[in-house]
Amino acid sequence: MKKNDDKSNKSDTMLENSRRRSREEILASVLVSAINGTTKTKIMYSNALNFAQVKYYINYAIESGFIRVYEDNTAGKRGRYIYVTTEKGLEYLKFYESLNTGRANASILSKKYSDKGD
Repeated sequence: MKKNDDKSNKSDTMLENSRRRSREEILASVLVSAINGTTKTKIMYSNALNFAQVKYYINYAIESGFIRVYEDNTAGKRGRYIYVTTEKGLEYLKFYESLNTGRANASILSKKYSDKGD
């Protein structure tokens, strides 16, 4: 009987992890990836995005002033671009985190009160 409980716990965890991410969440994760400067490919892989998606979010972040692009001219790496989160991008991350904290607390409270009626 223990094995069935383990399987149901695994499937519950998998279901929780398979939810769709919001645009705001994806943008925030892209900005976090670029805090110390990185390439488009690394942003794509670290955030599980395809090329079209990473292109969309990076372009949006650049147009919004959240990311700045630098050309990497070191050691013959011409044509390679480095993406770095700006101060405005860091402010967005702080704002996003404050909203997320509020949502987490709200969902905890709603669960707490919904359990009372049972």
